[in-house]
Amino acid sequence: MTKEHYLISSYFLVGLASLCLGAVVYCLLRSPLAAIAERATGRFGNRTLTRMLAVSMTIAAVGGFLSVSYTQEGCRSYEQIVKDRDYLIQINQEQLQATSEWVVWAVLLWCAVVAVCLVAWRHAKAKRTTAGIDPE
Repeated sequence: MTKEHYLISSYFLVGLASLCLGAVVYCLLRSPLAAIAERATGRFGNRTLTRMLAVSMTIAAVGGFLSVSYTQEGCRSYEQIVKDRDYLIQINQEQLQATSEWVVWAVLLWCAVVAVCLVAWRHAKAKRTTAGIDPE
């Protein structure tokens, strides 16, 4: 494999790995979020929030991947980048690390959304209880 082929293939493989990371996190969080959203906001909120979760995890994965530049350490020419395989490996690792960081920040943001849903659910439950309506 030539060095240029390595650059191209590693770029797309790391990009695919980044998207897969976002998809795995989405799959892990979809069911719990859907259950919380359904109890707190009803069927419409459930669908909306799970779709927003999918979009936000995809954006976080792609954003993290694209946030790393091959020329971030100064002015490197394309030829210099292609020649240095260790540098390409380092950049691939940085891309995966940045993707992981962005996905973690997205998960933390969703923790705040879940907290708001739980507060809304609790408030609605307390309101039904004080009104004499069975909360279940």
